[in-house]
Amino acid sequence: MYVTHYQSAYRVAFGILLDSALAEDVTQEAFTKAYLKRDAYRPIGTVRAWIHAIVAREAVSRLRWRRLQQRVLDTLGRQPKAPEIDFDAHETVVRLLGRLSAKTRAVVVLHHLHGYRYREIAGILGVPEGTVATRISSGLRQMRAALETSLDGADLQPIEETAVGMR
Repeated sequence: MYVTHYQSAYRVAFGILLDSALAEDVTQEAFTKAYLKRDAYRPIGTVRAWIHAIVAREAVSRLRWRRLQQRVLDTLGRQPKAPEIDFDAHETVVRLLGRLSAKTRAVVVLHHLHGYRYREIAGILGVPEGTVATRISSGLRQMRAALETSLDGADLQPIEETAVGMR
């Protein structure tokens, strides 16, 4: 199972987190959880979808935790070292995704990069199907606007808060 599904699980994590080291950690944690909960798996959907659901929930949870840590550090007047984002050949897409909230980014990644249908994403993330549709529409609109703005000479850097967590 690990060998078969690791790469796609990692891509889900990276698409949400935009941090390669953190995506690796989350992917490993998700596989550990899947192994420990293997008796809970019900063959209603595919194993791939089950793993992706665990990865997506773990990634969003990790972003929430990072946001909480950032709030505590801000309260204490300290700043952590900002994580470096590993941009590859898909640099523009990654930067555009970085401008989205984690919740919006999760549905865009699951739909457009992994081919899940709205109903499947709703099941994976535990949100209504209409919410999935709204987030995808909103995310694509935000990405399109950011791209158009960048073509007018503005920088495409991820929004500052995204680097440490969700908006």
